Parts: sequence; C-alpha cells; structure tokens
Amino acid sequence: MIEIKSVTKSYGDYVAINDINITVENSSVLGLAGFNGSGKTTLLNVCAGIFKADKGAVLLDGKDAFDNEKERASLFYLSDNFYFPVGSTIKSTAKFYANYFPGFDFKILSSVLEIFGLDIKKNVRSLSKGMKKQASLAIAFATKPKYLLIDETFDGLDPHKKELLRKLLLEYINDTGASVIISSHDLGEISGVCDHIAIINGKNVILNCAIEDVSEHFRRVKIMFNQPVTESTFKGINYRKIKLSGRAVSMIICGDVQAEMQKLNALGAESIEASLLTLEEVFSEETEVVTDNEKIKSIFK
Repeated sequence: MIEIKSVTKSYGDYVAINDINITVENSSVLGLAGFNGSGKTTLLNVCAGIFKADKGAVLLDGKDAFDNEKERASLFYLSDNFYFPVGSTIKSTAKFYANYFPGFDFKILSSVLEIFGLDIKKNVRSLSKGMKKQASLAIAFATKPKYLLIDETFDGLDPHKKELLRKLLLEYINDTGASVIISSHDLGEISGVCDHIAIINGKNVILNCAIEDVSEHFRRVKIMFNQPVTESTFKGINYRKIKLSGRAVSMIICGDVQAEMQKLNALGAESIEASLLTLEEVFSEETEVVTDNEKIKSIFK
C-alpha cells in the first residue's frame, strides 16, 4: 500500500504540490491525471523517495519512502526520462538495472520484449521513442516491483502497444497484488486500466475517488422556471458553468449532488432534468483553463 499523507513540495518560492492526500491499496491502480505542469511528476518523485517532501510523507506499507533503501528496492519508478547507459543495448541496460534489483527476472524481460516485438540485442541508439518506452517497460516489469510508478505512461506508444500495455498492467496486478500509480495528461489513456483516479490541477488534488464513483460527484442540470431568473437565484448552490436564457437555465452541479438537487428543487422550478457526465467531461470541467479568446483572435491580425 502507498499512502501519500499531506504532502507539500516547493521549489524555492514555487509550490509544486500542496497538501496531497491519496492512498493506493494493494492490487490497485491509481490514475494520476492532469495537464503538463500540474504537479504529477513532482508527486511521483516524492513517492519514489527521490525528493523529500517539505511537509507530510509518503509511506510504503507504513514506512517512509524517503531515504529508505530497503523499501525502495521493492519500488520501480519509470520516469519520462528513463536512463539508458551510453552505448547500451536493451540487454546491457537490463543487466545494469539488475545490479540494483536482486529479484530481476530475465525471463519476464524476454517475454515482455517478445510481446512488444523487440530484440533484446538491439542497440538503444537505433530505437525510436516508442521502442525505448517499450524496452523500459519490459525492464520495469522484470524488476518485479511491489510498488510501480510510471510517468506519462502511454507517451510514444501506438494504439496497439497501448492496448498491450493495459493488458500487461492488469495481469501484473492480478498476479502480484502490486500497488501501481500511472500518470498521464490524457484521461482517456489511463481510464481503461485504473480503478481509482486522482486529478491534479495546479498543485492541488481536485478529485480523488473510485472510477465508478466519478460521475456521482457531478450532474448536468437543465431547469425551466415560470419566469426569468438571474444568477443570484442560485446563491448557495455548488455549480459550474451556468447558462441563463430567460426562463431556461443549464449548469453543472458538483460535490454532494443529492444535496445540491434538493436545493434546486426548493427553488420552485417547473421542471428539472439531470444527467451524468462522462469521465472525460469531468476532467475537462475540473481542469479547464480560462482563456482570453479575444486576445488570441488579435495575435495574427
């Protein structure tokens, strides 16, 4: 189990992540979603024990991940800048990492490379970005980690290889009971393999729940009143993106949706229709960046 407890990490005056609290159970995959620069990589570096949290801590089965060689020997962090020794082949790179992971399994390495269609004797210099990703994934699985962290998990992989990786991750978790965190800026890529999701938007976790519960935190609501209303009518209601057109109103409510629906019902509307949001719609709503469209339009004039 990985426990992220009130973790804050800054670089000088810049706060990268602030008061993060997430738990990843055994046999569980947490999808860490957010745009580039949202704090995903910083959080993974703290989880891997590379960075020390300014506040809080990451616990691996109850033991601090930072400066803990014994626990970190059971953890593999596949960063977006995976290290390949200069002039190495896939095989020599694997031997390099085997020096640090006593349980390294070359049989697993060969099997995963075969599934990806890679030759273990290939020189790393001759590999494309996607092939390097596949080789690093094979090495990661071969270390047989109890805790597996993968940054920008599907970056550089074509659709077929992405599907192979999803299947490999699910099989690995089923067979080993590992705790896994995978990150991506593309929610669609990670949603098919995760049982939990955490969305980071500018240093804070804004959503942390089971995949099947995501839509329960949001509703798209259409309301019709018997007379025109203004935005002040909805004071005290937790909503996003309200649109008013005379008697008609549309909005997205969030949080405790049952409580918010009760508030809306108390307003005396003629009709109220509520519908679920997809996971992608939730991600879009929660990470939306407000843009000055008029300024954009004027750039090239």
